[in-house]
Amino acid sequence: TDMAPNLNPYPRDIMKWSGDDIFGPAFRSMKSDMIQHYKQRHQQPSLVVQKNSCGGLDSRTTNQKNTTFISNETTYDSKLLLEEDISAIPDFRLRENDYILGDRKMGGNAQAIVGGGWLHHTSFLWDFDKDNMKYLTMPSKRPEYRGNRSHDDFIVRLKDSFEPLGKYSLFDKMKDAIEDRFDIVEEVTSQEALELVSDQFGSMQSWYDGKCRTRLLEV
Repeated sequence: TDMAPNLNPYPRDIMKWSGDDIFGPAFRSMKSDMIQHYKQRHQQPSLVVQKNSCGGLDSRTTNQKNTTFISNETTYDSKLLLEEDISAIPDFRLRENDYILGDRKMGGNAQAIVGGGWLHHTSFLWDFDKDNMKYLTMPSKRPEYRGNRSHDDFIVRLKDSFEPLGKYSLFDKMKDAIEDRFDIVEEVTSQEALELVSDQFGSMQSWYDGKCRTRLLEV
């Protein structure tokens, strides 16, 4: 919290700060990359042929210059297709207590708040097996913006919007956003992070078996 002195240690405040300063810039950068991707994809080259004859008539002795454009037939629709692709890229935002793309949830989050600081955890869904959605029941308590939408209509995969960038693109963009926000960012491996947590706060397994509310279900 020393690096975010104006932030109140409450879940909504933490989520808004994370969305405004870290996740928001990361997703805006990804959207910008996708726009460039679509622009390159829809650039259809045209071949220009200039010649001095037409229909067998040799016109080299005249001032006539014939020009022929050879183009893929989809070129004429490329601008429209580009606009459609760009408009289909959803925007990131915080709605109620969810991070969403467009109007669909793309992950889950939780906060651990103690006297000396807080931890904000978010699981972003790059991909998932849609067949597993049948095991999820409609929760009795759900955000207002969800309404009665099924899980298939409510949850969205990042892959659906950003697959050309690759599944690690979000991590790279978040790293850039973090480095822009903080003066010092130390990169460590997962094992080093686990060792740090164990040294400072005790065994991760003990926390998982005790205070952690996450549970694994066998299906």
